[in-house]
Amino acid sequence: MADLNPQSLVTLWRIEQYGSFSATAKATGWSQPAISQQIKKLESQCGTMLVDRTPHGVELTATGAMLARHGEAIADRLERAERELKDYRERRFAHLTLVAPPSICSTIAARTVVKLGMYTDIELSLTQMEPPEAIALIAQGKADAAVVFRYSSIPGFLPIGDDLDFHSLGTDPLRLLVRRSSAIARAYESDGTPVPLSAARDEPWIAGCATCRANLVKLAARAGFTPDIRHATDDYWATQNLVEVGMGVSLVPALDTHINLGEDLVACPIMDDYASREIGVVTRAGDKRPALNPLIEELKRTALRYLIGGKPA
Repeated sequence: MADLNPQSLVTLWRIEQYGSFSATAKATGWSQPAISQQIKKLESQCGTMLVDRTPHGVELTATGAMLARHGEAIADRLERAERELKDYRERRFAHLTLVAPPSICSTIAARTVVKLGMYTDIELSLTQMEPPEAIALIAQGKADAAVVFRYSSIPGFLPIGDDLDFHSLGTDPLRLLVRRSSAIARAYESDGTPVPLSAARDEPWIAGCATCRANLVKLAARAGFTPDIRHATDDYWATQNLVEVGMGVSLVPALDTHINLGEDLVACPIMDDYASREIGVVTRAGDKRPALNPLIEELKRTALRYLIGGKPA
């Protein structure tokens, strides 16, 4: 098979977007015959139909939809290249996209956005996203930096390849979230001693995201039990509410408790060296754009107020 034409793949994605050859031609500035010719040649190369004509326009076939995803990725990279070229020519280098999971978005990342906006000309866009998806986005060039977490109990869950750099921000301890009226909370508040996770072995559990759930299962196994997981949510407010009304206990990052902790709840330190997560920033290896360094340094400075073991920028 001859090499696929990147422009034809982008055109296929545009057809999916606009729903017809004529609308695609109008949006892109190509003539309709040119659009048709690109798709006809692409179908010939692939040996299959990519577009179905309907009375209401066109629809992509399953193969067409699959190839359109590659066209979308090519279009994204071209848009990024144009933006970076414009920044380079204007010597701005100042538009970055940062992604981070919920608790980090609400604390370290949000404060970093505010600080950079106040004291630099960096335009920072923040998007909420869990670590595996964030890593993929960085590798694809669709984001510039990702604040992620990884658990020592499951070291292989978040592979970071040689094409990426990891800058550690520090350690975020995990807490056992329980009702203040519970025996676990009373025992902790009586002497301030971290509690063993096994103290909650007979409790129903509220798990977090898929990764957090896997970490909970691992830590519970270390403590000699299998958690009875009744609910799962990555919404910290939902978790608080469920614990508060007696629907179970939960394992939450200390960062979450900085946002808000209900008066009827207690976040108990846990007697297990593995009950923590490492937080860091991931960027593409070799990305030396001037705006990236201030972003990483500000993240490090902000992390000092929240994390253990962070180093001054």
